[in-house]
Amino acid sequence: MRDAKGSAMNGPSEELRTEVERRIDSLERELAEADQRLPDISAWVGEIEEDVVRLVTRVLEECRRDVESDGRLTPDRTALDRDGALGVYAAVQAWAALASYVVARVYAPRSPWHHGLATAATKVVAVLGSIAIVLAGPLRPTAAALGAQSSTIGTQFPSAPLTVSLTFAG
Repeated sequence: MRDAKGSAMNGPSEELRTEVERRIDSLERELAEADQRLPDISAWVGEIEEDVVRLVTRVLEECRRDVESDGRLTPDRTALDRDGALGVYAAVQAWAALASYVVARVYAPRSPWHHGLATAATKVVAVLGSIAIVLAGPLRPTAAALGAQSSTIGTQFPSAPLTVSLTFAG
């Protein structure tokens, strides 16, 4: 939805989602191939980690760009209407889901990537924290517009990388 102040936050594009999925699939294939060739791939784990950090950082950059493009979310903003707030909430959830997808595919307990990658995850966790901070900005006015008592964005590495919630009175 567009308004007089600029374009609305849209969430990740299909192109970015496809790029992320392809890159994760490619990293998974590379790891499987290396696992068959090398007796000890611990040295290679750092390379994988850097690839994952680059991918999550790409998500962060696009997320930040999307948030900044929404004129309704500037400091001098007026209140969002209900439809606008629901759209922003959906976009916030979509960004959290994309970042979570990357992390869950690589680090979650049932991930096929069983090579101790979680021990090297501090950089990825830091990028997740940055995404949470970026998304907290649009979530606050969204919560207010929808009448929520509170809003939260949390990280719980690795099982629920980014969680977004609104709390309403019963």
